[in-house]
Amino acid sequence: MWNELSEAWQTAFSAGWEAFKNGSIPIGAVICDENGKIICTGRNRVNEITNGNRKIAHAETDCLQQLDTQKFPNLKSYTLYACMEPCPMCMGTIVMSNFRKLRIAAKDGYCGAVHYCEDDSYIRSKNINAVFELGDMQLVQLVMQSYFELKMNCGAVNLIIECFSVDCPRAVDIAKELYADRILDTYAENNSEFGEVFDMIVAYQLKN
Repeated sequence: MWNELSEAWQTAFSAGWEAFKNGSIPIGAVICDENGKIICTGRNRVNEITNGNRKIAHAETDCLQQLDTQKFPNLKSYTLYACMEPCPMCMGTIVMSNFRKLRIAAKDGYCGAVHYCEDDSYIRSKNINAVFELGDMQLVQLVMQSYFELKMNCGAVNLIIECFSVDCPRAVDIAKELYADRILDTYAENNSEFGEVFDMIVAYQLKN
């Protein structure tokens, strides 16, 4: 449940919720220093007006761009928390930013790129420690993203949702049920805290 998550994960998921409320993909990211202190936060902004290319306004790149490397130079000692498995662009940015520690809430069967840590000789040489948390965090994240995809496609199931269903079919089923009654939109309209949304999704899984 929500109160069992670390501050880093609560902050990352809350950032993803802000993305959802602003019409972007519900993904958040956080960077913590070697002592576990949050030093910057980012979120997806692909469907919002930005000063640059919206197509690359992903949570991880947003977070990394905000990191002041003059003030925080110990990059290899920091940990990046990502609600969703980074895509090829974000994975490359993480690698070239000299990060070595990556924590991920959910697998992305559509465009996740952590496999490059093993498949690519250059990235493999960096010895990046990438850990998938899964469990309730994966369930909630994939519910959020599946719901978002349904919303963007007028309720139609697309390839992205089909890929999510391979790793977590229950998440897709819950997203469909919640979307039928526009439940997450109601939470967003009421400006609910994401802790309430998180616990609702986990409880929904248990009672259905």
